[in-house]
Amino acid sequence: MAKIEADSLQEVIREPKFAGFLTAVGGPRFLAAQFFTILATILGVYLAGYVGFQRTLEYDRFVKAQQRSDLLAAMREELKQNVDRLRKFNERLPAESGTGVTNTEWPHLRLFVWQAAGRSASALDMPPRIAIDVQSLYDDINDMLNDAEARQAFRSLSSSNSYFRTQYKERLNNQLKFAEGSIFPVIDEARTASAELLKRYSDQKDSKP
Repeated sequence: MAKIEADSLQEVIREPKFAGFLTAVGGPRFLAAQFFTILATILGVYLAGYVGFQRTLEYDRFVKAQQRSDLLAAMREELKQNVDRLRKFNERLPAESGTGVTNTEWPHLRLFVWQAAGRSASALDMPPRIAIDVQSLYDDINDMLNDAEARQAFRSLSSSNSYFRTQYKERLNNQLKFAEGSIFPVIDEARTASAELLKRYSDQKDSKP
C-alpha cells in the first residue's frame, strides 16, 4: 500500500515537471510550429534539389540533341561530297573506249567526320539505320575503289574487259543511287526531328521566368 502511494506521489511530482518543461520551451503550439517549420525546410530543400536535377537533365538532353544535330549535318555534307566526287569519277570511267585511268587518278573516300563520329559518344544517339547504311555503303565503295582487277581493267582498255567495265560502272552507280534514295532521306528525317526537339527545348527555356 505504501509503495502504491509512493508511486502515485512520484507521478504527481513528474507531471508538474513535464508541464513546466513545456511552458519553458514555449508550449505545445510552439513545438508543433517548430516541427512543421523543420518539415517545411526539409521539403523545400528536397523540391529545390529535384527542380535543379530536372533542369540538369533538360540541359543534358538539349546538349545531346544539339550534338546529334551537328553530327548529322556534318555527316550528310561529307557523304554528299563523296557521292558527288564518285559520280564525276564514274562518268569519267571509260566503258567502251577512251583513255585509261592510272592508279593515281582513283579517288579516296573522305571519312574524317565519319571516323570522328565513331569515336564520339554522340554516335550512340544516332539512329541505327543511318549508322548501318553509311558504314555498309562506305565499306562496299571502298572495296570497289581498291579492287585490283578493276584498276587493271580501266588502266588497260580492251574489248575483253569491256563487259566487266560496264558492269563495274553500273554497280558503282547503284551504290550512289542507294545513298541518294535511301540514306539522305533518313538523315534528313533525323535532322528534322532533332531540329524540332531543339526548338521545343528552346521554347521551354524562354517560357521559364
